[in-house]
This record gives sequence, C-alpha cells and structure tokens, in this order.
Amino acid sequence: MLFSLGGTAVAQDTYPARPVQLIYPFGSGGTDALFRVFSMAMSKIGGEQFVYINREGASGAIGAASVARAQPDGYTLMIGPSIVMTNLPYTQKDLSYTFDSFDFVCQLNVNAFVLAVRADSPYKKLEDLVEAARRQPGKFNYGHSGTYTDVHLNMLTLARQAGIQVQDIAYRGDGPNLLRLLAGDLEFTINSVVSVASRNDVRPLVVFWDRRHPALPDVPSVVELGYASFFTGYQGLYAPRDTPRPVIAKLENMCMKAVQTEEYQAAAQKQGAAVVPMRSAPFAAEARKSYETKGALFAELGVKPQ
Repeated sequence: MLFSLGGTAVAQDTYPARPVQLIYPFGSGGTDALFRVFSMAMSKIGGEQFVYINREGASGAIGAASVARAQPDGYTLMIGPSIVMTNLPYTQKDLSYTFDSFDFVCQLNVNAFVLAVRADSPYKKLEDLVEAARRQPGKFNYGHSGTYTDVHLNMLTLARQAGIQVQDIAYRGDGPNLLRLLAGDLEFTINSVVSVASRNDVRPLVVFWDRRHPALPDVPSVVELGYASFFTGYQGLYAPRDTPRPVIAKLENMCMKAVQTEEYQAAAQKQGAAVVPMRSAPFAAEARKSYETKGALFAELGVKPQ
C-alpha cells in the first residue's frame, strides 16, 4: 500500500510522462482550429504530445461520454464548449454521464452569441426589430444552430422579456443559418460572434453578453439594453471526475500559459474569439451556475429529455 501511494505521488509529480489525448466532441471546422493551436501550445509547455482528436456524434455526447468513462489520470481530457455538460443532461435521454462526471480544469474562451439581420435590413437597432415583431406576432422567422442549444435559449429568453412571439428554425450550424438569412427566408439569426464578426453582408444588432465583444466593439450587449438574462458558451478544458488534484493543478497552470502564447492569442483574434482565461475553481462555479439556471429554464419550458 505504501508503495502504491508512493508510486502515485511520483506519477503525479512527473505528469505528463506520456502523450495526452485531447478529445474535441465535435467535427472539424470553426472553433476547432483554435483548439488545435491550444493543443500545440500545451505540447510545448508540457514536454509531451497533446494529441488532438475529433470524436463527434450525438451533439457532443459521444465524445463527452468517452472522456467521462476514461481513467481519471490526466491522460484523457476533453476540450470544447461546456454545453455537453450544462445542456445535454436536460435534453438527451439515457446519457451515460452527468454534469458531475467531470472536473473543470480551466476556461479558455467565452463564445458569445449575436443577433444579426441582413446588411440591407430596415432594422438598424434591436429596438426596431422588437417593435416590428410586436406589431406582427408570430410572423417573424429566425434561424439558429440547434434546438435548446445556448443560441436558442438566448432567443427564447429575450423573446419572453421583450414580449414578442417569433418562429424559430433550426439549422445544422451557423453556415446554413446565415445562407437562409441572406436568401431572405429569415428576418434575423442568432449566431456565434466568430461566424459574423468579419462579414459585411450582415448587421449585428446585439451581443448576448454582459459587455461588448472585442470583435464587435460598436454592437451593444443585452445588458446595456436592459435585458436581464443571457447565456454565453464557456469553452474550456475538462478531465474525468476524481482526477488527482496535483494533476489538475499542473494542467491548470499549463492552460494559463498556453492561452497567453502569441500563437493562441493571434489565432483567437483571427477567429474573433474572446479569450477569458479562468482557473479551475471559478470555472467550475460558473459552469454549475449555468447548469442550474438552464435546469430551471428547461423545467419552466416543460422540456423533457428525448
């Protein structure tokens, strides 16, 4: 027993001593490119290869489940949005993991969302759109990238606070969503800031965050406009529950260094991602708050896992 404890201590002290699997539970493209830069930075800092793996399927549940059931030794980690822990337990039946199946290592970015119209739209401000929607209940169509994802929840919440009725249409990602907006099939869309920040064919009206986004400094936040509730996408690094604290601490410190590298900062700026690093304890607290807030909203909406 003494030998076992000593061996564990040595293993933790020399971590990482072999390659680490870094699972992204979605396909390639989009923010995926930024996470690949992060994996390379972690490899340089840690002295061992952080092997980046796309393991997509079931809205992120397949990749997340593979990490949740992995040995909690720090050699199988997950990177990506926290919605696989904060949303899917409420919407997907028979998940093999829960919110508490993970340790939250560090936050990397905040994936804020934006409401946008076509560049030639008559709506110059959110108030213009809201007033028009009030005059025509149920007549406005808007697009988003998935039912009961954070983008959808943001609009459900805004519509209730603004007293409007709008019809949602779910698409497989921001790209198809924006194509339908430009084709004239939608009055507006809810997208990630990353997907619209560099475009000149759409007009962002409001950002769902408590501050203005650095990629869209002229666009007000929902808080500025008097709305009380919003959801942002927390993107971070996660480990299986009960990963030894010394390993979490090492990963946390490596993470804080990785997001400050020139390569990561440049990649984030190129994508329009807001780098908001956060250590393990506050990140876990923010994620739990988001999970519980969404639970209350899903209960109010009568949403059941399917």
